[in-house]
Amino acid sequence: MNVLALNGSPRGIGSNTEVLLQAFLSGARDAGAETDTVVLADLDIRHCTGCFSCWTRTPGVCIHDDDMPKVLEQIRRSDVVVIASPLYGNMLSGLMKDGIDRMLPLSHPAMVKDGEQYGHPARYDDGTFRYVVISNAGFPNPGSFDGLKATFGQMDRGPRSALAGMICCAAGPMLSAPAIREQVQWYLDAVTQAGREVVEVGRISDEAMEILDRSLAGDMDGYANTVNAYWQSFGVDMPGGNDASADAAEHGGTPIDPAETVSTVRDLISRLPASFSSEAAEDLRAALQFDIADEEPGRYFVTIEDGRCAAFEGIHPAPSVTIHAPAQVWLDVSSGALDGAAAFMSGQYRVTGNVSLLMRFASLFSGGEPLQG
Repeated sequence: MNVLALNGSPRGIGSNTEVLLQAFLSGARDAGAETDTVVLADLDIRHCTGCFSCWTRTPGVCIHDDDMPKVLEQIRRSDVVVIASPLYGNMLSGLMKDGIDRMLPLSHPAMVKDGEQYGHPARYDDGTFRYVVISNAGFPNPGSFDGLKATFGQMDRGPRSALAGMICCAAGPMLSAPAIREQVQWYLDAVTQAGREVVEVGRISDEAMEILDRSLAGDMDGYANTVNAYWQSFGVDMPGGNDASADAAEHGGTPIDPAETVSTVRDLISRLPASFSSEAAEDLRAALQFDIADEEPGRYFVTIEDGRCAAFEGIHPAPSVTIHAPAQVWLDVSSGALDGAAAFMSGQYRVTGNVSLLMRFASLFSGGEPLQG
């Protein structure tokens, strides 16, 4: 069996689309298939002009002298075609749309009825083939793919092709984050299983689809906050964003004296002022609240203002950002025993407010005494 994959990401082999694609093809090869990948971004594929010359003057041959005829020949020799593309504008990328438009020479212009639908029959009698759609989106909610699924539901009516399944990965950027690769391996394993199933039984099983329809982001709001913080790091203003001010002078907190060693989060917070870097803070005004679920009293905050940092026990009335975490998780993150990004993405702790401050944590508290005991 021959499996041809079309990668329609503008980023080509460095894309999240390619991560999913290679996991699928690995499963297909495990089942005995021969696989090949075409990266559309590396080819010269021009727009369809809608002239219909491939139906009239030169049947089966496009007017463009580019790389698409070679791709069409590969499609005709394939038993399974994988259409892989990031979700752009709730649909495919422009590269992939151009590729699909340029498949018109494979169809005959005749309009035939199939049930309640009409379509064009295949021009060549090359047997039947199946196709798989693989996509990923930046949004964390699986509903982002509803439009794409509806489109391919309509296309799944050809006389010589059938849709063997759709893999739609929400929160796709998590695929290419090295720190959390282990956290998303469960999804990639399911993609590999889908590749085996398409070769062995012709379709993706309901059991595999139950996994593949889940979002990579266990905490969708937390994921969205992290993405927003990423764009904020480029100076992008977020609508309704927190201004990270610490204007509440009467915060009502109790100052914490620095502990000699660190065995609790309270000890850790007490030593943050000693490791504070005023140069990294510049003119930052902020209040960082810590909500520690399993430690008494468990409510602490630090204020940053005028190049100074102070630690308090209590609840700040207007924190810029709040970290909600079990004590051991935050101790492990602070000491480096636990990767902070991986722990956040897997839901081991939550962050509300201006998440971009969390991304500055290491630089803000990089001087003086180390954070760990």
